[in-house]
Amino acid sequence: MNKEPRMEPTSRPREPLPIWFFVGVILLVYGVLVIVGGTLEQTRPTVLAETRPALWWGAIMGLFGAVFTAVGWLGRDKSE
Repeated sequence: MNKEPRMEPTSRPREPLPIWFFVGVILLVYGVLVIVGGTLEQTRPTVLAETRPALWWGAIMGLFGAVFTAVGWLGRDKSE
């Protein structure tokens, strides 16, 4: 019986996460921190405090962070 050697499929190493994933995570974390900081009471008055700029900027950073994280996570090559 002559058995031929079995060929193992070659597997490519997984591609690392792109930089957009990490930028998104950082923006998401900063956005949450700014929102939390914006909800705390201010000890000194600021100009246009009634517009709550910390909440707006926190929400904007959180939104961009979520988008960049999704782009980085879904855009990578999933082949093993």
